[in-house]
Amino acid sequence: MPTTELAPAPSDVDPSLRGRRTARRWFALPAELSGDDTKSTVFAWLISRALTLTLMVSIEPSVVGDVSYYSRSLRPLFFNGAGIRETFQEYPLPVFGVMLPQFLLGLANPVAFTVLFALSMLAADGVFTWLLWRTSGRRRSEAVTFWLWFVPLIGPTAYFRFDLVPAVLAGGAVLALMRRPALCGVLTAIGAALKLWPAIMLPIFLLGPTNRRRVLGGFLATGGALALASLLAGGVERLMSPLQWQANRGLQIESVPAGPLMLVRMFDPKGPWDAPLSLYKARELTGPGVSAFLTVSTILMIASVALLVVLWNRARLAPTVTVEIVGWLLVATAAVATITNKVLSPQYILWLGGPLAALAVRQMGDRHVRRAMRLLLAIALLTQVNYPLLYPWLVNGNFPVQFGTLVLETRNVLLVIFAWQACKRVWVLAQRSRSPDAVSTR
Repeated sequence: MPTTELAPAPSDVDPSLRGRRTARRWFALPAELSGDDTKSTVFAWLISRALTLTLMVSIEPSVVGDVSYYSRSLRPLFFNGAGIRETFQEYPLPVFGVMLPQFLLGLANPVAFTVLFALSMLAADGVFTWLLWRTSGRRRSEAVTFWLWFVPLIGPTAYFRFDLVPAVLAGGAVLALMRRPALCGVLTAIGAALKLWPAIMLPIFLLGPTNRRRVLGGFLATGGALALASLLAGGVERLMSPLQWQANRGLQIESVPAGPLMLVRMFDPKGPWDAPLSLYKARELTGPGVSAFLTVSTILMIASVALLVVLWNRARLAPTVTVEIVGWLLVATAAVATITNKVLSPQYILWLGGPLAALAVRQMGDRHVRRAMRLLLAIALLTQVNYPLLYPWLVNGNFPVQFGTLVLETRNVLLVIFAWQACKRVWVLAQRSRSPDAVSTR
């Protein structure tokens, strides 16, 4: 069987000559920001994030709802004698590490907790922006420019959910893979301990035999410690509760499998379909055909696993496993998992942004990465328009429910296209590495 190793992928451009120019041509940055990269990047980050928070204060105050729920859930731990086994059963226990410090620092005050939580997410965003800038040669590359736009286009939701943390950890793991493989494993384990989905990245990181022992060692050491701590603190039942919670959930209105029913509902908004708030704190469809499309979702998830196994095996058998192949396989895996799930909340789009930004650092100037970034920016914008701007009408079936449904389903179609392009790119790159002209460093 052919051996494989991680090797830098060839690029058809010189990043030092084209990366900065291309990024600015994309987004037409103002001339006054084109002087000093460090100052302009800091200025752009501050302005864009200030505008994002201004949106929350002015027209999107409803996005703080989840943080209010976090605060209400934590209070019984200190005032009503509740235990951690009964708190946040939908999340793994390490999530307490993302929320409890702000709650204690704010002295259990809901307003203080909300402010501190948003600031902590801002800090995570800032650190990741700095990492992208530093690994891009300390300049505003396409990757940095993409991330500067991506978070504001998602909107204030990014700072009032904790999904930004696993997204940033996933991106950081990609950046750490080549030079710090053990850290790559550690970051992947922490991400999986918070939101489960980053665990699917581990088999992809293990494609490189040179570094896989350190990647696996970092993952097992960190993941094992977190799992043991969770087991000791909450027991087996609490350790498994997030998986049970996910399995019992219904068909969320924003998911791709719910699309056909949402389109039918658009023509009969007061008909037999409704979108009540379920026990799982999500808007889930009820009415004719829901159970059938839940079955469709299950079939799609099984098919997606088979597809990802085929892509992984194709990449594994490539004579040269490049950083480009690994990066695209990570993006494809996150995208396929997103579009086949019966649950799709707006903050899940963040999961795609972190790995794609990191891939852009490794593949500066690549037209396929550039196309994917443009597509994901459009997806992010439509996601914010859908939630929270049009969400009340979408849920209640009131006018303009038709417009809201079209925005939502357009976003979902673009998500499917994004996933298809990522999968196709993995297939093409694995095939290209088999050609006689493929670059190898063996």
